[in-house]
Amino acid sequence: MNQKKNARPSKAESSAIEQRQFTSATPNHATRAGSIYAAEYEGIAVTFTGDGWFNATAAAKRFNKRVDNWLRLAETKEYMAALVEAETSSDVRELVRTQEGRNGGTWLHPKLGVAFARWCDVRFAVWCDQQIDHILRGGLTIWDKAASEPSTTCDREMLLTAAAAIVARHRLSYSKVYEALNTFAGVVHAREMTCAQVVESSGFASRLLVGKSTQGDFEQIAQHREALGITGPQMPLIDLVGDAA
Repeated sequence: MNQKKNARPSKAESSAIEQRQFTSATPNHATRAGSIYAAEYEGIAVTFTGDGWFNATAAAKRFNKRVDNWLRLAETKEYMAALVEAETSSDVRELVRTQEGRNGGTWLHPKLGVAFARWCDVRFAVWCDQQIDHILRGGLTIWDKAASEPSTTCDREMLLTAAAAIVARHRLSYSKVYEALNTFAGVVHAREMTCAQVVESSGFASRLLVGKSTQGDFEQIAQHREALGITGPQMPLIDLVGDAA
């Protein structure tokens, strides 16, 4: 297989990795709903709460727009009224929160955030929809856990997404990609990973996807293969991606 080194991934492939790269901005909060998580979209940090609320103020600046202008639109008011009826909320004001100070701005209900994002940019709306869906399905729970805690299937979802993107981008077999991600973390099977190992392996996957993997990455794989007693030739993807060829 002949692949171009360091070829840039498509936006869809990059998004598959980026949407899983959340960092907890307030890890000491007692509940997921009270936690703030940040994800990057085209160079800007977009923040969400652990229950899917979205800080629209910072995002609006990226597109030279204002949240209050959107809230005044007739179609916005109509949409909010319909949403209140569907969600059995008592007031449209329950869909919008204003906060001052740290993490301040106008925060929108998960069902309202995507509608606002669509007003800003359709691609941004798709991205926001993916983030909120991932959050509401429990995809951020790994950040609330101790590093040494065993990972769950949900915690490892980011690795599955990464593997799929790498396979599509570099035309590799799933088995080879999974082996690389697992042995990088020092395990034979993904289910053996701790939460810290999932995060570490996901970082390697991000580098692998965009052709930024290093010689050190593959030296770590080689060391772990030896420690795990894995024999046979190392993954052919080493010759295809990054600096390790």
